[in-house]
Amino acid sequence: MDVKYQTATKTATAGKSEINYVRMGMANPERAILIYWGISLLLGLGPLWHWISAWNVGATLAQPWLVVYLAATFALSQILYVLVARHDDRPILPLPTVIFSIGNGIFETFAFAFVYWLGALIGSSVVGLFAPGFASVAGFGLGLVFFMIYGGLIHGMFWLKLLPPHFDDSPRSVAIRKFRPLAEVLLVFGWGLCLWLYNDIWTVVLVHTLVDVGLMLRVRPILFHR
Repeated sequence: MDVKYQTATKTATAGKSEINYVRMGMANPERAILIYWGISLLLGLGPLWHWISAWNVGATLAQPWLVVYLAATFALSQILYVLVARHDDRPILPLPTVIFSIGNGIFETFAFAFVYWLGALIGSSVVGLFAPGFASVAGFGLGLVFFMIYGGLIHGMFWLKLLPPHFDDSPRSVAIRKFRPLAEVLLVFGWGLCLWLYNDIWTVVLVHTLVDVGLMLRVRPILFHR
């Protein structure tokens, strides 16, 4: 996908400086996102219906250690993100922030959960043939591997091409960015625990939505806005 970034200016109000609006070079980035969300929804409505149709958030909230872990890893990931991401003076857009955060928080989580489920199914099925007692743990492990591989691919091949350049290249930021993969792994591990232990997809949706709120507030891509 050949993506070229275009910059336009729009005056906010009389007496205020102009704001740079950076849009993606593709004709309609929102359409690409909606197609991605549609595919994610189809993936979720099939094999994941038993998770989507259940409300198992209470099971997760009943485990203080897991709640603390989820909160701590979310905070760590966001602190590191704030330290290295930039918005280049783009404005905060309230309605697009709500649309993108909720939409992506729900639908991309379905895609994440599907990939995890597929890995867990393969891992538990194979290990179950010769070590039934370890089948569940093996499924959890392979599910996480699938989750992390997919997460890396979708961000590298889709989101980084769709969003405006948003990482600071200063030496300080480059040094901090080395820790971000570890923070993301820790975050995903907690999401995997919710799915593995309690079939709780909606807590993952909530945390993912908060992550996307952070993206929209910090990077401020011009999406779902004309």
